[in-house]
Amino acid sequence: MNNDHSTKITKRKVYAVRFGAALLMFIFGMLLAICGKAQHNNKGQTNFYAITGKGLKDTSWLFGTYHLVKSSYLDEVPAVMHAFKKAKGIAVELVLDSAKLPVAASMGLLKDKTLSDLLDSPFKDSLDTEVKSTLGVGIAQINQLKPINVAITLSMIYIITDTKSPLQKYTGLPLDGYFAQTGKRAGKKITEFETIEEQMNVLFNSSTNEEQVNQLKLFLRNKTDMINQGNELIENWFKHDLAGMYAVSEKGLAVFGNENDFLKKRNDKWMQSIPGLMKKEPQFIAVGALHLAGPFGLVEQLKQLGYTLTPVKL
Repeated sequence: MNNDHSTKITKRKVYAVRFGAALLMFIFGMLLAICGKAQHNNKGQTNFYAITGKGLKDTSWLFGTYHLVKSSYLDEVPAVMHAFKKAKGIAVELVLDSAKLPVAASMGLLKDKTLSDLLDSPFKDSLDTEVKSTLGVGIAQINQLKPINVAITLSMIYIITDTKSPLQKYTGLPLDGYFAQTGKRAGKKITEFETIEEQMNVLFNSSTNEEQVNQLKLFLRNKTDMINQGNELIENWFKHDLAGMYAVSEKGLAVFGNENDFLKKRNDKWMQSIPGLMKKEPQFIAVGALHLAGPFGLVEQLKQLGYTLTPVKL
């Protein structure tokens, strides 16, 4: 592999790792094409809530992000920025540390075998054609990537090269990073719910190599339909339709078979910290929107604890 190709693949791997959770959410949405269209009811659900009650002295806020949306989007939602500025503490999924990126990236690599070892010949040929077309290299140049990492990397390229995507409209930092960096500069206390190593472990190690190969096959064999459904997920986010996002993702999570790892376990862990943070000082909590939704989502769990969650119109 020449140096140019090596540099390109390295950059793409790091980029994929940084936004892995968002991309997996994208893949979940696209899987709806296979599972059949889900119906949803948007009864006042949104991706932005005011949190009061249960003895809180000040309002805290819960905002469901889409990790790939850039910060200039916030010009369109002044209510979110107002809450962000009022809060004394900022809580996000993780705070990116560039020093940890190489270790995180290595978690997406195969250790004792290659990607080619895991694939049957017909699918290997199909994948080789796809990566040559999309990445400009063949399987031999990405042979150490775990199958799910290949799906993530391809998804990233599909997203960033889609000139019709509403994501192309915005500039700046990804929302989560913006909240963490801007909050820190403003002297706010920044809390991260998990480390990048923990997030990448869920992403890359929650399923076996064989299961990941099947997921990759599913992804490529239904590429067009899945991308269309992924776009539906994005569109629902821009419409602040949390119920719609959940309906899309629920089918995908069912196919992957590890909803417990991707959402419930992580939500449960975060809920061990959130009440204490809000009691101490008003918080602006910004996490991926799907963490708000469903029976085990943060919205429902906070309600069960006795807090009042008021949807804020955006």
